[in-house]
Amino acid sequence: MKIGDLVRVSYRAPIALFATLFYYYRIRIRAFLGYGGWDKKKGTDLIGRWGKALCRIMGIKVIAPPHEGPMGDLVIANHMGFLDVPVLLSVFPALFLIKAEMRKVFYFGPALEKMGHLFVERQSADSRHSAREKVSATMAAGERLIIFPEGGASPGAERQPFKPFSLIEAARQHKLVEGVVIDYLPDRAQLKWDVKRKMFPQLVELFGRKKTLISLEFIAPRYLEDGAAAAISYHDEIEAALKRHDAERLALAAPAAQSAISSPQSEGQTAA
Repeated sequence: MKIGDLVRVSYRAPIALFATLFYYYRIRIRAFLGYGGWDKKKGTDLIGRWGKALCRIMGIKVIAPPHEGPMGDLVIANHMGFLDVPVLLSVFPALFLIKAEMRKVFYFGPALEKMGHLFVERQSADSRHSAREKVSATMAAGERLIIFPEGGASPGAERQPFKPFSLIEAARQHKLVEGVVIDYLPDRAQLKWDVKRKMFPQLVELFGRKKTLISLEFIAPRYLEDGAAAAISYHDEIEAALKRHDAERLALAAPAAQSAISSPQSEGQTAA
């Protein structure tokens, strides 16, 4: 890492920890005193503020149109990496279904769990069954929930099949569902989340970045009749949007590349 990156990590990490502690204890105290516990969504409101704070601390700029109209009770999105969590929370105050590995992150993991977020170990059948029960109960309690239906992160445009359970449950409970397309700019490969690397070094790298641009594209909320069919539909729509983004990037890069190739030739002709 460069010196500037290390300096940013040195002050951003403690500030992020302080912000997490601040919002975590506000949620716990409000719930303890009965000042609008989870049943009145005050906790999720504070979680949304925590997401906005973390975006500011980490130098994340969210590029998105104003969110108009009602928000989905269930929000589903493609999954690129850790940054998806604060970015989505900055728009949607909600609870997350998060992979169990996040519990291991120093203080953040336990704090997320005590805030009410749900965890699942994808390789464990018992954990998946427990997570489904918690998803159903969370929806029934009227909490907004954010889920990555692929079950894993990938920087590519092509997405893994979406697991339909949450969408089937949303259809059964007549919940409003909203899709979101997340993309990292200008090149999502620069922020690739490597599942083969340890989590902590990658988080350090993210905290050290001077600025990170992330775009959000909202898919209008709707009620579902067939959750299984919706899983396929959302998958295809989100994948198509990411492929469109890639095509637009290539189109913008082509003139610059051509200019770089032709420029030396022009200089040679001038010198001759």
